[in-house]
Formats: sequence, structure tokens, C-alpha cells
Amino acid sequence: MGTDETTFPMDVGDEDPSSRPWNYRPEGYLVEIIADIREGERAQAALTQAGFAPKDIKLYTGKQILDNQVVYVGRRSVITKLVAWIFAEDVEGRELYLAYAREDRCAMWVRILDEGRVAKALRVLADFDCLHARYYSRDEEHDFQIS
Repeated sequence: MGTDETTFPMDVGDEDPSSRPWNYRPEGYLVEIIADIREGERAQAALTQAGFAPKDIKLYTGKQILDNQVVYVGRRSVITKLVAWIFAEDVEGRELYLAYAREDRCAMWVRILDEGRVAKALRVLADFDCLHARYYSRDEEHDFQIS
């Protein structure tokens, strides 16, 4: 899928009528669910200060997540639904993500193509009110318990 460096997996764009969310498996992204947008902005600043590029970090409010989902569901064709069913889209992950959005939690997506940098990002984010973390590697998802 051809995307530019400003496009993230959960972005809903006008150029693609099928939209993007849940339609493919993201690769090279750490997703942190954070208590609220203010805490997310603080976490984003800390990651930038730690050397992560601002273009590789994107925050979504709970409202943005829910609005994107409405647009995505409205655009899904029968074929898109069938493909998702055959290839078992990440229903559990989607439902967890949407549940946090309904609680007005914020999601921070961090593009990390070098899996070795995930630990550094998690260390930076340990000081913030993060509720859940998942890294989408090439072959699988890795969930991290946040306490």
C-alpha cells in the first residue's frame, strides 16, 4: 500500500473510498492508549525530546477515533467485508481500541520500523498515564502490560 510518511494506519482519507482502518495489518507501529489528550501531548513531547521524529508520532482523541470508525464503516463494501472476514481482521484489537475511545482515551501511534527502538519508546512512556501498549511487528502483535 503506497502511503506517504504523514499517513498513519488509522487515517481516513478522501482519496481511497474503502478507507484504511482495520483493512490491513499495520507494521512497525507502537500504539499507546493514554488517559487523555493532555497526557498524550506531554508523552508526545517526551518522545520527541528522546529523539523520535515528530512526523513519526500521531495522536488521536477518542472522538477522532470514533468519527474515523463511522466513516470507515460507511465506506465498506460487501467485498471489503468478505476479505476482512476471510483474513480474520483484528476484531479483538479493534473492539479494545474502540472501547478506549468511548472512554475518551487518546491513542498515540508511533512509527518505529526498527524493532530495537520499541524498548526505548516504552521506557520514555513509562512516566505517563498509559493504559495499554501494542507493537505491530512484521510477524505479530506484542502487547505490553502497563501498571
